[in-house]
Amino acid sequence: MTDPVAAAIEPIREKFVQAYTQWLPEMQKHFPQGVSEHPFAIQHDKSLIRNLYRIDFATQIQPKPEFREFRLQDMLAFKSWDGPVEGVHLHLHPFRWDALVVQLQDAKWDEAAVTRWFDRWFGMMKDTPIVTPGVQTGGFIHAASLQDEMLHVDLGTAPVEALTELLAIARTTGASAIALVDPVVKPTTPKGDTLN
Repeated sequence: MTDPVAAAIEPIREKFVQAYTQWLPEMQKHFPQGVSEHPFAIQHDKSLIRNLYRIDFATQIQPKPEFREFRLQDMLAFKSWDGPVEGVHLHLHPFRWDALVVQLQDAKWDEAAVTRWFDRWFGMMKDTPIVTPGVQTGGFIHAASLQDEMLHVDLGTAPVEALTELLAIARTTGASAIALVDPVVKPTTPKGDTLN
């Protein structure tokens, strides 16, 4: 049986990753020494898990790092829906792959489980992030920030599996509901639509 959540979110990922991979050659043309998905420690942002962030494109690493962020001008539109999925009520609203909030209702995230998830999808090897040379994509999340019941995630070029694994962690918290939303766009009110 096909996972209905994965099927619903795959087009969101595809739209973002396709546009991002088309943007990278343009950046490389202007900045031949640049690198994509390079990890950096962001010491002043204590909410970031492990204080790490993968930048969309670094125009240079030395002597002083300079960055360019990729942003889609639009997002994939679909009607918000909600309903039971694997024992928990799920609210799915339009969101951007690089700007997702996963919010729990009546529960808090298991920080250790989220950190293990982050390590896997950020590309951590023995407490050190994998560094890929040049301009390529590695299937990495770019950042995650945990604040009580809310987890902000830039899913970068990670596969849909990264988000479905995160939802599995969310279900173990005992939350009465899980919402996937964009941090900026106000969600539409579900009208009883459910996943089939």
